[in-house]
Amino acid sequence: MLILHRRYLNLRQPLQIKRGGLRALDKYSELKPAESSFTCENNRFQVKFSDPKVCKSFLLSCCPNEILSSTRMDLGECPKIHDLALRADFEKASHTRDYYYDIDAMEHLQGFIADCDRRTELAKQRLAETQEELSAEVAQKANKVHELAEQIGKKLARAEQLGAEGFVEESMKLMEE
Repeated sequence: MLILHRRYLNLRQPLQIKRGGLRALDKYSELKPAESSFTCENNRFQVKFSDPKVCKSFLLSCCPNEILSSTRMDLGECPKIHDLALRADFEKASHTRDYYYDIDAMEHLQGFIADCDRRTELAKQRLAETQEELSAEVAQKANKVHELAEQIGKKLARAEQLGAEGFVEESMKLMEE
């Protein structure tokens, strides 16, 4: 069941289309405003490459959203329009006039680079903090190992001394520890 919005049909209630209601759907297409029919076929005729909704970086083939797709830095889909036909129109028109979209694209890329630099610095800070924590933990464990090795060395020396003095049983007890 398809519910059509009453704004397009000037109805008080939404129109519900059930089985066999294709004729009503055809009437809906005739009644709806022309500006709401935005499809890929008529995209070129309704949106020009100079429209603010069009990604100027895409027109210059340097949109970071597109370049970095399927990478670790994937930014997702660009909120602006990416259309190859608009790019072709722009390239054709740019032979006769300079639109200075390279300045817009450069500002877009500089903002992106600044964002990446900020993320990199934050990651470096987090890494330094974790390395400091790990270094402190490793130093603690190294000190503990050193203390244990020192205790073992002292006990071995004491056991050898007791064995040399003839106290073999006491020496064996000390070795068991």
